[in-house]
Amino acid sequence: MEFDNRSLIFVGIFFALCLVFIGGVWYSLYVLSSYREEYDMLVSERDSFSANMDRLKARRNVLEQINKINFTHSEKASDSLEFYSWIRNAAEKNDIEMLSMTATQAQNNSEQSGSVLTIKMRGGYYALAKVFADWRQIPFASRVKSLRLTRDKTKPEEAVEADIVLEAYME
Repeated sequence: MEFDNRSLIFVGIFFALCLVFIGGVWYSLYVLSSYREEYDMLVSERDSFSANMDRLKARRNVLEQINKINFTHSEKASDSLEFYSWIRNAAEKNDIEMLSMTATQAQNNSEQSGSVLTIKMRGGYYALAKVFADWRQIPFASRVKSLRLTRDKTKPEEAVEADIVLEAYME
């Protein structure tokens, strides 16, 4: 069987087309696998972000609940003197020495006005904890914004000095 030039050209063209087709399929599979890896990576990032979003939503709900508890569970103090006497009486009832108490008006952008008390006390650690427990029973909207305890070196070992910043909403 003899092949003429035309037959060889057709066979060569057919063979070249087969090689081009096989090369194209191989290249397409290569590109597809790289896209598949990128897709898998994006899916794992999406799952990670979704889990983070769920945690952040849960944290946000908790913080919203805390903010509701902080100031909506009780009445606003209509008389600042009555509020200050509640603070002082809780300290005296637990044998805590009130070293100083200064009040300043807090500036809020809302209709509510606030009072910020800076209090310095001295006494036993456990007695101070009882004062905080008594403050939780105050029928006015208030919260301890900051607290710093230091050991009182002039008294027995359990004595502490407390620097407290207390916020209260007033009418």
